[in-house]
Amino acid sequence: MIKNQRGIITVDFVFAMVMILGLSGLLFVMTFTLSIASIAQYVTFAAARNYVPAHISKEMQEKRAQLKFKELLNHPTFKPLFKNGWFELDADPNVGDHTKIITGLESATQGVNQFWGVGTTFIARVLDFKIPFFGSTNPEGSGDGAGFTSYIGSFLGREPTTKECKEFIDARWEKIRALSPSTGAAYSSGTENKGYYPMTDDGC
Repeated sequence: MIKNQRGIITVDFVFAMVMILGLSGLLFVMTFTLSIASIAQYVTFAAARNYVPAHISKEMQEKRAQLKFKELLNHPTFKPLFKNGWFELDADPNVGDHTKIITGLESATQGVNQFWGVGTTFIARVLDFKIPFFGSTNPEGSGDGAGFTSYIGSFLGREPTTKECKEFIDARWEKIRALSPSTGAAYSSGTENKGYYPMTDDGC
């Protein structure tokens, strides 16, 4: 039995403080990461919202989404959050049908659901750190935080463009004129393409 126990409380205090600070640091990092992830989600949502509305062409829809994404990513409020080395957001988002972009998603959805929207890669490098007495949060990693990666996206759909709508209406008129009723005159008689004017309203 140890006769001199002087300093034991100090050791216990130091040990407890290290554990408390370690757990507090972990809690702070987790809550901060979730907050930044929510901001990243908003950035993709705002870009997807600009991608949804009908426009002249599909390329213009994608361009509007790209511009909105870059505008928010370079905003004075958001830019420091993704340029401080703790968090990183891919500056080139994926815009379009994600069943064609993400490998395996098309087969997983069985071709029923089409995920039209904007998505990007989010990396939380701040989650890769060591806690005294607990160890590393990623013992098998290289320490660069690349293991804490997630794909964040917002899928709001896409309205037909003016170009797509006009092509659809022109094709429909051709199909109508090609109909041959069992009785009466054919639809192609008395009609011609010259006098047909397709009308679009916000796409189709």
